[in-house]
Amino acid sequence: MNIKIVITGLLLVAGLRGRPQMPLLDRGVLAEGLWCFPLYGDTLKYVYLPNQAGIVPGRDSLPQFSYMRYVMSSPAGSGNTTGTIDQADGGAILNFLVWYSTPPDAVEAAEQSLRRKLKNDSLRIRGPLVFDDGRYSLVSSIIAGDSNVKKNQILSSGNAPVLENSQIALSFGLTPLTSKILTENFKMNTPDISMMFDMGFTGLTEDYDAELDINWSDVKKSQGFNAGGSIYFVSADVKLAFDEMFKNQSIVLKVNGSNAPMEALLNTVYDKLLNLMFAPVQPEQLPAQQQNDLAGAISQLTGPNGILSSGKTTGFGLNVGYQLKEMKSTGVSKLFFKGRSTVQHHHFIAFNIGPLYKKYGSNKSLFRDAPLIEAPFERRSIVVGIDGDLQKEFDKILNSVTVILDKDHENGQKTTQTLLINKDFAKNSIQPTLVYGNYSDTTDWLKYKQRSIWQFRGGASYESDWKMQDAAMINLYTPFRRRSIRLDGDMQALRQQGIRAVSVQISYPFFNQPKQERITVGIGESLNDKGFEITQPNDQEEVDYDITWIKTNGTSIQTKGKDKTGIIFIDELPANP
Repeated sequence: MNIKIVITGLLLVAGLRGRPQMPLLDRGVLAEGLWCFPLYGDTLKYVYLPNQAGIVPGRDSLPQFSYMRYVMSSPAGSGNTTGTIDQADGGAILNFLVWYSTPPDAVEAAEQSLRRKLKNDSLRIRGPLVFDDGRYSLVSSIIAGDSNVKKNQILSSGNAPVLENSQIALSFGLTPLTSKILTENFKMNTPDISMMFDMGFTGLTEDYDAELDINWSDVKKSQGFNAGGSIYFVSADVKLAFDEMFKNQSIVLKVNGSNAPMEALLNTVYDKLLNLMFAPVQPEQLPAQQQNDLAGAISQLTGPNGILSSGKTTGFGLNVGYQLKEMKSTGVSKLFFKGRSTVQHHHFIAFNIGPLYKKYGSNKSLFRDAPLIEAPFERRSIVVGIDGDLQKEFDKILNSVTVILDKDHENGQKTTQTLLINKDFAKNSIQPTLVYGNYSDTTDWLKYKQRSIWQFRGGASYESDWKMQDAAMINLYTPFRRRSIRLDGDMQALRQQGIRAVSVQISYPFFNQPKQERITVGIGESLNDKGFEITQPNDQEEVDYDITWIKTNGTSIQTKGKDKTGIIFIDELPANP
């Protein structure tokens, strides 16, 4: 039986010095509809979670929204010669900009409420919490235009901006039948178009003292992981699976003392279990059929009419799926929760597009019926989405991103547009765009191809495949992800075996370049902050590692292995060195 000890969440006060101030998640206060969190090290300062989303208002206070139905006259002689009424060709174009934001008066009201609740006039809200990452999903059963499907579908999803007040552009071309249905639906108070933001943020827990036992034999038998025979799960599946394992005592939580807030502690435990057993999966990165299956399951979590209550926070993401990691561990593992831990929570902000037609149905700049004989536009602009998360990568690993647009026009002409994005360009407040003109384009006016070329520091590069789309925005999805690999083990046991130091080297491919990193730890050193922070391509999970144990007599022992879990145990010497 292999017994492995994993020490989780030992963040000492000294280890937090020099880091940006983090919110204390277990001390959140709901003030006038805003979740507010005090900052570690200065609990008189708070940050808030944005709680409102909607269509972006323009300078004239009108929503940045347009819905144009168009009719294109049929050529002479192409209609039914035995009748006097023909069905003209046409459709509709729906376009709107969305964001999440918080009105200044709502922040001021929350600050006054905090001062009253906590009886301290020195409290103040410093500003919004900056999210680590985010996703958005647009849900509707009408716009999809499939008369055989009667349930909500995710029509568009992708990375959401991490900064409040950043904008996302959405655009759809509709068939004549779909446009008629949507026109009538717009007249309702709650039309069948809803959007949800799923935003991730990191903070500190309270000072816990607890122990978690994981019986891997029982975990692998869990019915929650075998239901349906699929390797992909949504957040509700994962939560039910964890609840089941607690119920049948495959996982046992032991709390020392009685002052720990149990709900907050369970959120921390679920966060660690999620990272240990699952990897997040974005639907658009899966094969087509699995994309549809997972996106359909995610859309069902949004509730009636695609609406989820805004302001909810949880440890699980809603706009992603989860893939079960390969579990090779055996026996019983113990996770100790001692001191404060960093955990990630998710904040959901949802909205319905609302009764726009009732307010603005007579305004031709928002709702318009247009008979078209010639091309409706002379040129089309495609926005390239750059959010705060991508901007940070230019300071760490990126040199530039080149976005290429290729448009084949119906008259045989071709338009190629190239946009180079570097560190200075990303900081520019001007929204980057690519433009192509209309050369006798009709039905395929919205369709174009795009790809991106990523140049990294050190010479590595990556080129994406060509992708055909018709959206009004090109979202840049980073083809890499950051990953933490921790070192763990019983240093006292190594000392007793005559070990004076341990050296760990990892190696892994980064697109077309090999990478190597090494850490050497003395027996007297703590493992709390020992580990690697690496960047890998999205399709790469594994790293090779070499461990060298240096003995007090000058000899050494070596072993090699591979890791997917994010933990390398350095206290397991090979049986036959």
